Amino acid sequence: MINGKRVLACFGLAAVIAGTGACTAGRAPAPSAEPELGPIPVVRSGADIRLPLDAYVLTMEQARMYSAAVNILGRDCMKRFGLTWPASAPAPSTETPLNARRYSVIEPTEVKTFGYHNPAALSGAAESTEKVTAEAMNVWSGGGEQTFDGRPVPPGGCSGEAARQLNKGVPDIDPGIAPKLQFESFNQIKTDSRVKRVFTEWSTCMRAKGFGYPDPYTAANDQRWRTAKPGRTEIDTAGVDVACKAQTNTAGIMLAVETAYQKRTIEARAAEMAKIKSYLEAQTANGAQIIAAR
Repeated sequence: MINGKRVLACFGLAAVIAGTGACTAGRAPAPSAEPELGPIPVVRSGADIRLPLDAYVLTMEQARMYSAAVNILGRDCMKRFGLTWPASAPAPSTETPLNARRYSVIEPTEVKTFGYHNPAALSGAAESTEKVTAEAMNVWSGGGEQTFDGRPVPPGGCSGEAARQLNKGVPDIDPGIAPKLQFESFNQIKTDSRVKRVFTEWSTCMRAKGFGYPDPYTAANDQRWRTAKPGRTEIDTAGVDVACKAQTNTAGIMLAVETAYQKRTIEARAAEMAKIKSYLEAQTANGAQIIAAR
């Protein structure tokens, strides 16, 4: 991946997190620690959780397209070495929303079956029946010896060569910035007074039903749920958890708060974010061309 410049401006996210007057005198003051909120939505499912920074990361469909294009180009490269590589698996018929579990469990019908367990993990992914040799893995990844059968292996292997072809013409920026900012905004909201307040309301609701958790993530991370399949206690706990979230609109408040933080970050880093969007658009267009040509 192309590495971009990672310069944090004084008005950027670092100033928001720090909340201290770190900027030099004469510059505009840092924004207040807690941004104003827009409308508070009602969140009923993972599909309702849409955040501003989502526009700066690959969608699941774009990620599948990118993976398929890498597979096509990488397999062509492997043929030059007389090696094979498994074809991409077909795309699944259903798609889990990008932010489905961002605010832990929220869907009553889902927890009745899965509790706190991840449905995708329990269903299991289909594995390729085509065996990959150690030699093929080395050439694909660029690991091991840097030559094979007298031919030099491309830097990063055939997968690296494929990625470079897909990145032709893209802006010089690190697309990994947006996921890092998503992680930061998620951590920011946990200390926001509005979220702490609704966590207290949620905890009060849970306590009235006999569960002593201080916040939803403590409930989801209960070590008793580290089992192969969900048990009755887990399913019952998750059901009460979801009911209390609905009663207090926990996920809706979390979404409103995180949306406000993300919007402020995007505004503070507007030029950088525009380059990331251009990067993803160019990369997606390159991938679509590769796939269309096959």
